[in-house]
Amino acid sequence: MSYAKKLASYTKILIKEILDLIYKRKCINCACQINDGILCKTCLKLVQNLSPFAQGVINNYPVYSAFYYEGVIKKLIQSLKFKHNKAISYYLATFLADYIQQILNNKTNELNLEGAIIIPVLTHTKNYNKRGYDNVLLIAENLAKITGYKLNSTALRKTKYTKPMYKLKRKQRLHHIENSFELNVDFNINNPVILLDDIVTTGSTLEYLTSLFKEKGVYNLICLTVSKTKKF
Repeated sequence: MSYAKKLASYTKILIKEILDLIYKRKCINCACQINDGILCKTCLKLVQNLSPFAQGVINNYPVYSAFYYEGVIKKLIQSLKFKHNKAISYYLATFLADYIQQILNNKTNELNLEGAIIIPVLTHTKNYNKRGYDNVLLIAENLAKITGYKLNSTALRKTKYTKPMYKLKRKQRLHHIENSFELNVDFNINNPVILLDDIVTTGSTLEYLTSLFKEKGVYNLICLTVSKTKKF
C-alpha cells in the first residue's frame, strides 16, 4: 500500500473516532451513552412482546399486536413518527419479524404466511409532505427486507386527510375515517396479506380497512401492528 493510501486510510479511521467522541450515541429511552443500536442493554430488556396469539378479531380477520403502546415502545414509535429518527424503523421491524416467527411457531394459530404480501396503512400526502417520510412505510420496507415477504405500498391509499383521532370515541372514529381510503387490488388475492400499522387504539381504522378488503374478496389476511393500547 502506498504512503498516500495509508495516510488516507489512517485519516479516515481518525475522523471516525473523532466523530464517535463528538456524536456519542445515546439510548433513546434513558439517554445513557451506548456504542451501537438505539437502546442500552438495560432498556432493551424492558422490551417484552405480547403472547403470540391474536389479541382480537375484526371482520373475521385476526389482529396481532407485538407490544402494548407504553414505556420504551411508545417512546420509540413517537421518536420515529415525530422526531425524524428514521433509524428506529429498522429496529421496530426487527422486533416485528421476531414476533411473526413466534406466531408461526405457535401451531395453535394455524397460520401460513408463505408468499405473504405486506400492505402498510399509509398516511395522507399532507402528513408525508410535512414529515418528509411515512413512518409505517419505513417499518414495512425494513420488515420486507428482513422476512423476505413482498411489499406492496400502492394497494392501499389514503385519499382524504383526517385530523388526529386520539380524542374521539370509537363510533366517532368510524365516521371520521369513512371514505378516507381507496383499495386497489393490484396483487394476487390468494396470497396471504399482512395489513401493517404502528398502533391500534380502538380498532376503528382496522375495522374500516378490513371491510374494504372483504368487499374485494380478500379473505386470507391478518392485521399486524407494532403496538396496541389497553383499550383494544
